[in-house]
Amino acid sequence: MVVETGKISLKDLTFDCIIGTLPFEREKEQPIVLNISIWLDFTQAARNDDLVHSIDYAQLSDNLKEFIRGAKFQLEETLVLETAKYILGNYPKALAAEVRVSKPNAIPNCAGAESSIRIRR
Repeated sequence: MVVETGKISLKDLTFDCIIGTLPFEREKEQPIVLNISIWLDFTQAARNDDLVHSIDYAQLSDNLKEFIRGAKFQLEETLVLETAKYILGNYPKALAAEVRVSKPNAIPNCAGAESSIRIRR
């Protein structure tokens, strides 16, 4: 049997943080919507039915919010790249990470300004 790489995802994780280059964006938090996908080998987790062989997405969510809030990024491009690097650097089971962020209030009459990136080991 050939085992394929699996993917876990966080969809529409929404929280407030400092992001942006404009003076008011540096002073007041605004909402972002974060979508994360992480590819990893599911073999051991599925065989043992044990989270220790996977990534705890509740802990991942908390860690990413803390990381992003603390960083106070100016650009979405920086946020997605640095967050993807953070995932690969802190979650050794992660083989690749895709990060997408949207600022839903960035542009009037627009669903959001969005950036994304996918990196792998």
